[in-house]
Amino acid sequence: MGRAFIHPGILMPSSFHEMRRVAWATLVEAFGLSVSDAATLQFQAPTYTVSTLPDAATHPRGLIYVSDEAGGATLAFSDGSVFRRVQDRAQVS
Repeated sequence: MGRAFIHPGILMPSSFHEMRRVAWATLVEAFGLSVSDAATLQFQAPTYTVSTLPDAATHPRGLIYVSDEAGGATLAFSDGSVFRRVQDRAQVS
């Protein structure tokens, strides 16, 4: 695809589709996501055990995968003070 100059030395995508492709690739790279094909985006949450959970206060609204939670492996989120299981909001234990 071609590119258009908007300022000397700065290249910008020449079409909306190229701009969308570049923006998508930038987001995928910035968030460490993987793309298996053009239509599929796979988010892989970082994995922790109950004993290695990060500090919930420093990860507000963070999403993690807890591999050995008492009720079985689960996704959990930080409410700013503790990590809670997504399915029932109980504190991870």
